[in-house]
Parts: sequence; C-alpha cells; structure tokens
Amino acid sequence: MSMKLENVNAWTRCALLTLALSLAGCGGGGESGGASAGSGGVSAAMKSDTSGQITSTPLQAPGIDDDSGLTAQQATSPALDLSSVVPRLNAGDPRNGVYYVYSADGSNGTRQKLGINFDTKSYSLVNSKGSATSGTFSEDPVEPGTYVFASSRITSAVNTARFRITTDAIVGAFPFEKPWSDPVAYEVTPFVAARTFVTAPALLDGDYNRYGISRNSDGSSDSQILPMRISGQGTLLEMCFDFVIYRVESCPPASKRSYSLVASSDFNWTGTNIWSPDDILQFRMARIDGQNVWLSGGYTDAAPNVHVFRVGLKDSTVWPTVRYIGSSTDGRWGTNLISTTSATRDSVDAAGTPSTVSQPVNESGNSGPIGIHGLNANGEQKYFVMQNEVLSVVVGARSNPNTQGYIQVGLFKDHGGVDPRNGTYKVFASQRSSSRLTLDFDAGTYRMNEDFDQTSSGTFSADPADPGTYVFSSSRVSGIMNTARFRVAQDAIVGAFPFYVIPTVPFTYAVRPFVAARNFVTSRTELEGAYDVMVASVPAGVTSKIPVNLFRQVIAQDGRNAKICQLVPVTTCEDGSSSPYSVALGITSDSWLLYSGLSNMNFYVAKVGSRRLALYAFIQMYDNNTKVGSYMVAGLRQPSAGIAAWTSFAAHSYSGAGEPGTTLLNASSIATTYVLPNGTTMPFSLTLTSVANNAQVKTATDGGGTPYVAIQDGQFMFAMPTSGDSNQMHISLADR
Repeated sequence: MSMKLENVNAWTRCALLTLALSLAGCGGGGESGGASAGSGGVSAAMKSDTSGQITSTPLQAPGIDDDSGLTAQQATSPALDLSSVVPRLNAGDPRNGVYYVYSADGSNGTRQKLGINFDTKSYSLVNSKGSATSGTFSEDPVEPGTYVFASSRITSAVNTARFRITTDAIVGAFPFEKPWSDPVAYEVTPFVAARTFVTAPALLDGDYNRYGISRNSDGSSDSQILPMRISGQGTLLEMCFDFVIYRVESCPPASKRSYSLVASSDFNWTGTNIWSPDDILQFRMARIDGQNVWLSGGYTDAAPNVHVFRVGLKDSTVWPTVRYIGSSTDGRWGTNLISTTSATRDSVDAAGTPSTVSQPVNESGNSGPIGIHGLNANGEQKYFVMQNEVLSVVVGARSNPNTQGYIQVGLFKDHGGVDPRNGTYKVFASQRSSSRLTLDFDAGTYRMNEDFDQTSSGTFSADPADPGTYVFSSSRVSGIMNTARFRVAQDAIVGAFPFYVIPTVPFTYAVRPFVAARNFVTSRTELEGAYDVMVASVPAGVTSKIPVNLFRQVIAQDGRNAKICQLVPVTTCEDGSSSPYSVALGITSDSWLLYSGLSNMNFYVAKVGSRRLALYAFIQMYDNNTKVGSYMVAGLRQPSAGIAAWTSFAAHSYSGAGEPGTTLLNASSIATTYVLPNGTTMPFSLTLTSVANNAQVKTATDGGGTPYVAIQDGQFMFAMPTSGDSNQMHISLADR
C-alpha cells in the first residue's frame, strides 16, 4: 500500500518521530533450529521432537511439557470464560502461555506457535517446520501496552515488529520467513495469535464477514472479501463467492458454497463441501474479548504455491468510533481511528518515516452485510474495513491494483477520546421513508441525508436551560423558538427536525417528530414476540391501504411467520381474527419484510438496551400499481413476564407538529406542556383507561373528547388518535 504523508501537524509529526526514535536499535536475540539457551525458560516449553513435529497432549498446546502449566483453553459459553483466568506458567503472569499464530505471510497457523513469558520478558516462536527463533521483548515507553520484539532478523533503522495483548489473544507483527525466498529472507508481517477457542458447535452459529489475502509463489497477491453464515447448531457453513458482495441470503445460487461442519483435533473445525467432497477447509474459532473470531491460513498440498490468511468477524449493525493499533503488510505500525465517516491512520515505517492518511468510510450497500464498509471507495486506493470493538481489519479491494493483497489488523486501544454517541442513525418519520442522521458530539455537527437525494447539515448545541436536550441549528427553522431538537437514549434518538414536506421547487419545510436508531435485529430468532403497533398516516384517508391504524403483530419463534390482528379492541391473534403474514429478508441487511399477497411492509426492529422497538421505514402498498402513502409507524414489543408494562415516568415529548415539551405519565393520565414556535406554551393532556388483556396499551381521550390510544414500555411512549392522523401523534422518551 503506497501511503503519502498528508496533513501531519506539528504535534503528530513530533509524536511519530519520537516513536520512531524509540524503536531504533531494538535488534538482538538468539536464533537456531531449536530455542536458544537465553530465552528465559520459554525454550523448554517450545521444544519439538526429532521428527520435527510438535508434540501434543489432549487440551494442551503442542510442544509443551506436561508440567509446564500451559494449557490451551476452550470457550464453553458466550460469557466470560472462567478458564481464561487460570494462572499459567506456575502461577506467573496470567498472560504467559502459548498462542496459535495466524500470519499474513501465509504460514501454517495450525502448527505455528508463539510462547510468551512476561515474567522473563522473553518469547519463542516455533514455525511450521518445528524450528524456533527466540529472544526478548520490551514495552515501548512512548506507547504503553505495546511491546517490541528484539530479533537479529531486524536490520532496519526502526523495529516495527511489535505486539499488543488482550484476553487470550495477541495482535502484532513479527519478522517471519518470507515464503519461497532463496536465500531465506525475512519480512515484518501482521499476525493474530489466540489460545482460547470455541469447541461447542452451537456457539459457532452466526453471520460473519471474512477478509483475507492470498500470496502466490510468482510474487503476485490477491484479496478476498466475502460474507458467510454458520447455522444448524454449528453443522452448516455457507459462503458467497461473487464479485458482488451479497448477503448470504441474497447470494446467487451459482456463487454459494455450502459445507458440512465437524469438530476436528486441536480445536479445529473441518468443513466439507456438500456438493464437491474434494473441497475441504479448516479453521479455528477463537474467543477474543467475548467475540467469535474466525482464523484460518496456510496452504494445502493441492495448492502449495498459494498461501492464505483469513480473519472473520461477526456481522453487526453497530459501527462505533474506535481507535485500533496494529500492523499492515506494507510494514507500517500505527493507530487507525475508525469512525462512521472516516478512518485516520497514523503510522511509521521501518525507515522511521511517519505518515498520516485520512480516508472516507462509505456505508455498506443494500445488497451487502451491514458490517462491511467501503474505505476510500471513490479514490485511487480502495479498501474494505470491518470492526467489532476488539479487532479491526482493513483489506485492499480485489479490483484495485493499488491495494490488492494489502491487509491491516488492529487491536482495540480506546474509543479515540470521542463521544460514544457519535455515529449514523436510521431515521423514521411520517415525512420520510429512508433518511439517515449522522451526529458528531465532539464537533457538534450533524448531517441529515433525506429522501430525494437531499442532504442538510449544520451544527447542534446543548440547551443550557434543558440538560440532555440538543438543538439543531438550521436555516430551515424560522420563529422565536427553535423547536428542532433531540434527546438521546442507548443507541436511539427521539426528536424533531425540519424535513422537506413538499420535495419540489419551491421546497417547503416543516419541523416534524422522528425516532432514530442504529442497532437492529439481524437474526430471525431475535424477532420473536408480540408488538403493539400504531400507524400515523399522511395524507388522511390512505390508512385504509394497511390492515388497521392500530394492530398487534405477533412474530413466531422461528422468525419466519407472523400474524396481524386488531389492537383496539384487543385481540390475541389466536381467536381467528388474525391475518397470516410471512417474514422475509428486507431491502437492507438489517431489515425485514412482512408480506401477504400484495401487502408488503418493510420494517426494522431496533435494539435499545433490553427493549425492542419496531420501526417501519416505508409501507409499500399498491392501488392499480401506484405506490401511495407516507407513514410514521412504530411499535413496542410486549415485555417479558413479570415486568411491568405500564409505569409512571417523566419524559420529553414531541408533538406531530414538531413542538417539544415535557410530560408526566402515570396509570391514569398523560400531562404535557408543549412550547410553540412563537415561544408560548400549550398544555395537552389525555385521560387514560386500561384495556383488557394488554397492560402495555391504554385507550384515552383528550380535552375535546377525541379518542386516542397510547402505548409505552417504560422508556418510549407513543400516543395518537384512533383516526391515525400523524399531525396528532405524540412521541415521548423517558428522562432516564
């Protein structure tokens, strides 16, 4: 990867040069066919037998003496593995031990081991041939938590062979032997090493994204970006090999490969192609800081001239701002601050040359997994990036000669000193069908990508008179009181924004309420439950195209079928009043589709802590092949048994006209005081009546006798007239 020096300010330049100076002159360390005598006690733990094979005992890292106290661990649950806190090396530093190494040079990770001893600050690496190199390591005083390998293989001005360590895993770079080099040469190459692995089949299940590179004996290299899924309690692996990055469900049949999975020795899993038994793959599933991480690499007898390196992370709808530290195949070591909009890498090479490169992060396309993001997609150097707040992986685009074969692996360092609320949220409002709101709390800026390819941006600021409330600054807002504002919950936002009302010239704007979220259900098994849903429509009268204004949606345990029935009067959906629907994958990788005949409803289920919030981006109904209607649709899932469905709380609210207010809610009433654009206040109240069979729902009347319905789950509250008029919808977020 060719990296230019860009925008290096004085502070950054000084810090990087200091880093470069601290790395210089870190050579030394023994090297031989076996471990050197000066390796501080690790050599005995890494010795091989006379055949060159690494000795092994059950549940013990191969090559380790029986009394060494070093045991490879197995992950038995998604929670904390108690075995990982067992002291190793006779009650020494708990980080001591043997780690299985997977490296970007394509070495065979099945047999390559790294022994680390923090008590003696020594290491020993046994390669795939059974020989070892060893030496010492020391902590970098400029970058605490980073350790530098001392090795006679390092002859450059700066030693970029270093590592960082987390629970049962090491991520770094080492001067591995360069494949096919004659005479033997060495190059500093990234690696991931782990010692805790999944051995229970059911814990393998999930959607993953896998990045990798291939190195060929002719000097060429290639990249790989693909989605995959493990299902059936760890018995089936599906991969999509296509030039387009599809979700597994959308993968063209000719591009999909399916493998039956079985457990193999030494924590490996073996997959056999169901239709082509000669196609066999093998991998380990590491557990790193509570996350499943696919690791595979090496070469096969059938293709000895191709060495591969693969890392897979679970697909996720969450994209946090995180700083990672690690290495890349261009020999650079540094940090990478990845956000929703950019990735900024500060690094230094073996010559001591610092560099800062900032490139735009592009949101994933509708056809691909949500966890795969483009990086610099419109530039000359194109990449893909994925992350899970433990590891980040950047790989060059396969179609881009400038980056093909490049990979960068980083380990979590911090959240970059940034506000964890930063990010991009999907917006749901009666005026819009697919908007996105990007917030940067550190810079105080926002960007609203609306329908019709319109984008508005500006600043926002905290309201000093109302802690927790933020005000949008926008030229679209006129009036004494700026009613465009918002509040934040865990991964969710409730507020009001000056949206386009009429998206034609001359443009017309109006402040309208919205709900936004950034963490969504992507697994069918998490959809299960009964949701109480209300539909606010624009224009009036269009709601006849949907089942009812107020309905109950019950999704089956398998997440494939649903029933819809009337909400008020309350029905159970089991009394013959329901309409059957099927649940299919939606238009994006984190959405779902309810369909029955010509009635199609695309929806999301947001995860807000333990609560589930059903949000509909657009309801697509047809009348003589004409798409009609604009809706605000929101639903709350019924709470678990034993949890109160209706509680008293104080909240901030937003009316259908976008006016902000404060609310007190209890079992018998909702009392709100709204602030109008002219600066005056307006009271609004509802008298509540309980309904049978549903504690989450209440009927209500306003002061004029208009019938309403209200639903709440202790954090969110929605209320609207039974007519479905969106101008009279009220959205509240609890002050918690």
